[in-house]
Amino acid sequence: MADLKVTLCGIELDNPIIPASGTFGYGYEFADYYDINMLGTFSFKGTTKDPRFGNPTPRIAECYAGMINAVGMQNPGVEKVISTELPKMKEVFHKKVMANVSGFSVEDYAYTCEKLNDCPRSAGLRSTSPAPTYMAAA
Repeated sequence: MADLKVTLCGIELDNPIIPASGTFGYGYEFADYYDINMLGTFSFKGTTKDPRFGNPTPRIAECYAGMINAVGMQNPGVEKVISTELPKMKEVFHKKVMANVSGFSVEDYAYTCEKLNDCPRSAGLRSTSPAPTYMAAA
């Protein structure tokens, strides 16, 4: 079999397959369908300092070109992600993951990044605004 290893920001991955954040939740939702450890890694659901309910329904509307999605970054907040979601994820995915971080202020980003950076499961941080960037975590 071919060697598909790649290095992303100094982090070696078994392959370049990385499902996008928002499409893959926290990973464990897909573990019943296939061995998600086949992936290089994944970027888990967008995380903010405080919990966000997201936009009110309806959040999805069909249109001529497909659909419009306006979920609104619904997530339980960084503390709950660390205490609940990451341990559940660890049961089915045995590699480091990328964190997708969002916030209303520089302080929100810094707080959320610091919390996730201290987490051994995080391999990198991905910011959703103003432009997606990757940066290696310690």
